[in-house]
Amino acid sequence: MVLSPNLASLNLVKAEVDATLAQVEAQVSSYVEERNSPVLLDSCVEGLDQILGALRLIELPGAVELASGMSQLMRQVQTNGPEASDETFAALGQGIMVLGRYLEYVQLKQGASPQLLLPAINQVRAALGQAPLPEGFFLQLPKLLPAPPALPQLDVSPEQMVALVRRLRLMYQTGLISVLRDHADIPHFRMMARACERAQQLCGQRPQALTWWVAAAMIEALQHGVVVNNPRKVLLGQLDRQLKALIQNDGNGQPDRRLLGDSLYVVGLSDDTEKTAAVRHEFGLADYCLTQTQMTTEYELMCGPGGSVIKTVASVLRDELAQVKDTLDIMSRGAKNDAESYQVMADSLNRTSQTLVMLGLLDSSQAMRGQAEEVRKWSGEPDQADLHALVDTLMDVENAVAGLVKRVTPGADMQINNSRVSIHQLDEARALLVGESRSGLSLAKRAISSYLESDRDLMHLTNVPSTLQSVAGGLSFLAIERGAAVLRSCSRYIDARMLSAELQPNMADMETLADAISSVDYFLESLEANKPIGESILEIAEESVAELGFPVTAAKAV
Repeated sequence: MVLSPNLASLNLVKAEVDATLAQVEAQVSSYVEERNSPVLLDSCVEGLDQILGALRLIELPGAVELASGMSQLMRQVQTNGPEASDETFAALGQGIMVLGRYLEYVQLKQGASPQLLLPAINQVRAALGQAPLPEGFFLQLPKLLPAPPALPQLDVSPEQMVALVRRLRLMYQTGLISVLRDHADIPHFRMMARACERAQQLCGQRPQALTWWVAAAMIEALQHGVVVNNPRKVLLGQLDRQLKALIQNDGNGQPDRRLLGDSLYVVGLSDDTEKTAAVRHEFGLADYCLTQTQMTTEYELMCGPGGSVIKTVASVLRDELAQVKDTLDIMSRGAKNDAESYQVMADSLNRTSQTLVMLGLLDSSQAMRGQAEEVRKWSGEPDQADLHALVDTLMDVENAVAGLVKRVTPGADMQINNSRVSIHQLDEARALLVGESRSGLSLAKRAISSYLESDRDLMHLTNVPSTLQSVAGGLSFLAIERGAAVLRSCSRYIDARMLSAELQPNMADMETLADAISSVDYFLESLEANKPIGESILEIAEESVAELGFPVTAAKAV
């Protein structure tokens, strides 16, 4: 289920949580090697409890569930001491790794998908001797369940109903046996779906009809490629028992919400088919569930190389590309145009292509290998067309690497439409502009402080409006229009109510002005640290200038 976490709070505690996780991991490793240090376990329990408390405040349900299980498991290790099993430590190690990667994933995606944590959660629960969580555990059903499409209700006597349900169970079980033995083919799924459709028809407008409508869609999802794993086999077995119960409840019992949630989770994994599309639409699953393909992609992203590793490799690649470009620049002036120099450059291009494979940039790697082969063919001074082709490839690779870094950088702007523009250099320019903007705000704040300390000497404020206008222009270039509008309002306020006024504002108004400027500065600081704090801080700035009587006039869209 895709949730909207409190990213601002996560950004504030993420570094501390990472440090605590690293400390716990190191202490667990030390204890595994030498199981005679119970003090290490005390520290681990304390660290996991701190992490659990922080995650509860942030309201990350999947992460809370995992951290809670790890905390219980650590206490179990504390009780068992040296007798703790290797499986227990394996579950703890996996949980620590996955939790850290998941928090980074949430920052990058700016959304939470707690179902990605189910494998790690259930591994911890298995080590605790607890039953695994069902697949639909994190899927929150609406309080008011929708009604399924109306089908003609069968008017049968009690005796006829018993006979019909028995036939439906036989039809369902015939397909189910093949599924349980992993021998199922399309006809087996169709038999099971048909049994569910008939059960829905038997229920008519009664509550249990919803269970069978969703069940038929779930079986169709399995028929069209959703993996049939053990939890889903158990789910299919539960539906068989629901069929048997039809004889007693006559379809009048309320749907089992847990069974319904697990079935909907499987439907959410599928691409749209006739039955699944209707269920996905009625329950809005497209907004809350990942398809099976998306789940695989997102899990690989979460468990793949960490952001710090990718950034380190990218930095090395940028250095190698810079050296190649420097060599090209020398060649363009007529120097080093010999076979030996070309071979050295080709070797460098080949090494770069191998590193690109490690990062998963296969197209860029292939393009780089192609250019390496072309360079090896050079003998004299290369043609301008050949040089331009190599430069274009280098630019494309540089942008691909920069794009990969952006994908592992929280809050990074991924919009770039010109492949001939160096994203790396553009990012450097943006970072420089953010830094210069913060310097301008610091200058303005120092000037206002000097104004207050000098008993309201207006000389200190002379350049503040123009400074704020200059910073506002920089923010407009960065597409931070809300912040720019706030600073323009602050500039107008200082001009009208301070520099041109006989009566100076009171301290309450000065504090409100400081709130507005500081809020914009906090927002820029979060961008500078790649830990975006969110636009709620800009709402505070807008409220502050509105309270001063100078509401923003620029568009708020960023």
